[in-house]
Amino acid sequence: MADDRFAWISKRAYAIWEAAGRPSGCDQEHWKQAAAERDIMERSRASVDGEELLLRFRQKATPPNPDQALQPEDGDERITADRIS
Repeated sequence: MADDRFAWISKRAYAIWEAAGRPSGCDQEHWKQAAAERDIMERSRASVDGEELLLRFRQKATPPNPDQALQPEDGDERITADRIS
């Protein structure tokens, strides 16, 4: 069981490293993140591969949609092209 855990963390840390653009000197951070994800997966009722948990982590890490950032708040006035010129 410990070998499976180590192998999973190792593969996940490698995937995190690749997704981060293969930076040097971040191996401990990537290992800690992978180990934390594995701990959460083990404490939950996640599937064997933990895909649904990884999706949650990815969603938290995904920057907000830029189109949503451009939407006015309630009560804010929308600026249109005809008002700019």
